[in-house]
Amino acid sequence: MSDKKSPFAAYAVASQFAFVILAPLLVFIVGGHYLVERYGLPDWVMVVCIILGVLFMIGGAVNHLMKMIRLYAKDDKSKYRRYYSDRSDNDYYDDHSHQ
Repeated sequence: MSDKKSPFAAYAVASQFAFVILAPLLVFIVGGHYLVERYGLPDWVMVVCIILGVLFMIGGAVNHLMKMIRLYAKDDKSKYRRYYSDRSDNDYYDDHSHQ
């Protein structure tokens, strides 16, 4: 049984995706709050940290989704043989003007 076919594979993928979404938000929001409170920085620093957290969350989520798509799409393509064709293989494109 493949790892992708096991019943826990869906839970693993979902938990990884949740971690990819939550980790940047938590790091930037908690870190921004700590910096603002500890060093008495202005409030706009917290807003910048929130925006950075959201941007890293979106980037990580898209990256994770693309990796999952490539991983699961690879199995579908491997079942079928690829057919390669070139225009020069067809008689239609041969030059018969010399006859």
